[in-house]
Amino acid sequence: MERGEQEVNEDGTMNELIKNANVLYCLDCGKCTGACPVSVVNEGFSPRRMVEISIMEPEENVTTNRFLWDCLTCAKCLNYCPEEVHFPEFVRSLRKQAMEHGSFPITNHGGITSSIANAMADLDLRQNRLGWVKEAKVSEEGEILLFTGCLPYFDLIFDPLKIEGGANVLYNAARIMNHAQIIPAVTSEEVCCGHDQIWAGEETTFRKLMEKNLKAIERTGAKRIVTTCPECASTLKRDYADFGGVELDVVHITEFIVELLEDSKIAVKTAKDKVTYQDPCRLAQHLGILDGPRDVIRAVNPNGFVEMKDSRELASCCGTALFRNCDSFSEAIRDERLRQAAATGAKYLLTACPKCQIHFRCTLSGKCEERGLNPNLQVKDIVTYVAENLEKMDEGK
Repeated sequence: MERGEQEVNEDGTMNELIKNANVLYCLDCGKCTGACPVSVVNEGFSPRRMVEISIMEPEENVTTNRFLWDCLTCAKCLNYCPEEVHFPEFVRSLRKQAMEHGSFPITNHGGITSSIANAMADLDLRQNRLGWVKEAKVSEEGEILLFTGCLPYFDLIFDPLKIEGGANVLYNAARIMNHAQIIPAVTSEEVCCGHDQIWAGEETTFRKLMEKNLKAIERTGAKRIVTTCPECASTLKRDYADFGGVELDVVHITEFIVELLEDSKIAVKTAKDKVTYQDPCRLAQHLGILDGPRDVIRAVNPNGFVEMKDSRELASCCGTALFRNCDSFSEAIRDERLRQAAATGAKYLLTACPKCQIHFRCTLSGKCEERGLNPNLQVKDIVTYVAENLEKMDEGK
């Protein structure tokens, strides 16, 4: 198996989970704990200790352990483990058992995001997902599908944060494609990709969402899927293959933009404001996509891009996963990332993930001065950044 991959567990026994995740190869060296962003701010949390518990103590002690829900499954530990113990996937399997035992996490935002996903899975909904389209050119069918994910819903849920959701990111993604003479397929039959459900152990709900999406994608005739969300990219590319046996050609929008630039299908102006970039864990650690976003940024801003202290494989995620268990430790992780961003002198912190954008904007909306944060730091999605600096954007009309 390649790094970060595991066989789909069939019987769910602890011995099988341990085997699939290479847990028995753990050397007890503690490198995973030293690298873990949660362990840095919460001394009680330790991936190494959770491995010990799973092997040495009764099964129910693991699935009811509150630390099970603190793991961000960001996979940063995989960069340090000498034996490639697949800790994030191990946690994912343990969470499935925890849910079956009635051990649930604390959900954020009143559990609304989870409720929406469950509704999409269980009900035959008529969704109005395409309000963002406006004057962009899209089609019901086509070889390239723009997968919208949950962004249209984020616009409503996180309106106070003024995020760049469907009305901006998706619209700009479609307009960039239009500029390259591409009319992407979009579909109102699409549902949540199921990322949060599979990583929370809600496998039944995940499978329902996956089946609906596979049917919707098939109806568009798409041969390639472009997504603006790293979680959607990882889920469609890896988890749909593992759990659905379907190999999809999936690319994140940054990879797609690089192709358009290299083929001279789009051109960009040169921006001057200093910028830095946050590596989303699902893009950097799970999919290994490090250069694409940077190639895009440097194409727009060849002289003003500055890396944060911890970047690429060393980057920590935004501190909250699955809209669950957002607490003071999550805030501490975000505070440190925002301090690193401010230390670069950048005007903009660019993201390639809607959740990173939401979480950073949320933190910056609080009392920044008390925590040593720069309230003037602006968080911007990389798609919006490209669109704002696109040459002759209306040429694709």
